Amino acid sequence: MKTAARPTGIPRAPEYPGRSRRILGKLETSSVRIEEIEYAPGLCIARHAHETPHFIYVIEGMHWSGHSRGGDACAPGTVRFLPAGEPHENYFPVGSKCLGVELFRPLLELAREDGTPLETSGELASPSARVRGAQLHFEFHQKDDVWALAVEALLLELLLGGVRPSPERRGPTPAWLLRVREMLHENGTGHLTLADLSRCAGRHPVQVSRQFHHHFRRTISDYVRQVRIAHAQILLSRREMSVAEIALASGFADQSHFTNVFRRLTGVPPHRYRLQNFKAPAESWQP
Repeated sequence: MKTAARPTGIPRAPEYPGRSRRILGKLETSSVRIEEIEYAPGLCIARHAHETPHFIYVIEGMHWSGHSRGGDACAPGTVRFLPAGEPHENYFPVGSKCLGVELFRPLLELAREDGTPLETSGELASPSARVRGAQLHFEFHQKDDVWALAVEALLLELLLGGVRPSPERRGPTPAWLLRVREMLHENGTGHLTLADLSRCAGRHPVQVSRQFHHHFRRTISDYVRQVRIAHAQILLSRREMSVAEIALASGFADQSHFTNVFRRLTGVPPHRYRLQNFKAPAESWQP
């Protein structure tokens, strides 16, 4: 990805007075850094530039962003892109909450292998960009190791402007994609990356992500979570294991996140599922 020349006198990073900017959460890998940021009403950020490319997804509130191609009125649900070195300024008349996504070299190089990555500043007009932005926000709040796999796939799609194939063109599932699905079943409770799946398939990560969703009607990250919950449902029949132990054995970092995902996918929390499905004295188990 090209780096725009930064004009003399343009600061590398903005200054935020007082409590005008608050970081609500942060996640980082070797490929990406994501921050959920809240900006105070009335904040004006002077012209500045970043050394790395960024995506910005607007969660709530409204703000304005000016750049070399003009300006964008950034409403909730919009996604905009800033190339490295792009001078820009921001104004937050009513405050705003955004997801700031900083892109690092490994992800950019991966995108270049499959096409020409995005290089133009401004709002992404495609309706699919809004969907990807919402999915990024959702994955940001999933406290498990699957979020990184999902986020990489979503960002590659945004960088390359890809659109998933329509259902009408779906044909037989290719053998390489079936191998990917089998790998998810065999290693679903362990840590898998998009690169691991790409090597298994012998295909580019973008193609793996798109075709998986196309043929199996769900994202890879959702599929992994379903595999883990299915594993947990089997373990819930074992009286000697507590819910906390089952959460760890099923690939979740803590019981709280496990309970939330279990409830979302099955409709009930794990301890209730255990009581409803297995005939045994409740007091002999440790929910």
